[in-house]
Amino acid sequence: MSYGSTPPPPGDDRPDPTGNPEERPAEGYGSPPPPPPQYGSTEPPPAAAPPPGAGGYQPPPPPPAEGGYGGPPPPADAGYPPPPPAPGQQNYGAAPAYTGPYEQGSTVGTLAQWPQRALGWVIDFIALAIPGWILYAIGGPKTQVVGTQVTTTGPNFFYWLGVLYFLALSIYNRWYRGGTTGYSIGRGVAGVKLVKESTGEPVGMGMAFVRDIAHIVDSIICYVGWLFPLWDTKRQTIADKIMSTVVLAQPQAK
Repeated sequence: MSYGSTPPPPGDDRPDPTGNPEERPAEGYGSPPPPPPQYGSTEPPPAAAPPPGAGGYQPPPPPPAEGGYGGPPPPADAGYPPPPPAPGQQNYGAAPAYTGPYEQGSTVGTLAQWPQRALGWVIDFIALAIPGWILYAIGGPKTQVVGTQVTTTGPNFFYWLGVLYFLALSIYNRWYRGGTTGYSIGRGVAGVKLVKESTGEPVGMGMAFVRDIAHIVDSIICYVGWLFPLWDTKRQTIADKIMSTVVLAQPQAK
């Protein structure tokens, strides 16, 4: 009987598996330990068989699933909200394009610059008025001093002809043409158009007349009202604010 074997109990007629080396159980888990080496032997004792599954080639563990938490990443259109921004970062979105304060002041078109408006005014009130000023100078009242006598002559025909010229010019150019089309002769040259602030349509002859009267307010405060378009958000004079009108940078159609 080998070392470490257990004899069969009395009365057991089964053969002893440890008596025949060929019938001994394979070494491994649950097998008896190997016998100790004999004294003076240089051979190492046989190594015990590793337990089932130990030693040999072990397959690598499967890679972790993508997306974390053991599942694939959700599709882009799964309806989940976007991840929050990283700490210290703010998601403000794309910055709006800057168009300047004046372009935001009117919804009916691009507002005219003050130099354009001034050019139209100079043409209407100075260039076109030159013939009337000449007639006024010729026929206007005159005062003559001879010695101690002062003689004053009243206006003559040319003076009244000049007045008639100014009136006809205003009626046709400023009130009729400017009110029905938005363009006086000066505005047409400067490429600007007078319209209603709410609709963008011409103001009409009557409203154009009242607007010219309202320009008195621009003049009586040391002409500061004429300079309002330089800093006003809607580039309006005081008369424009009273009448709710704006002047657009819109060239006249040929």
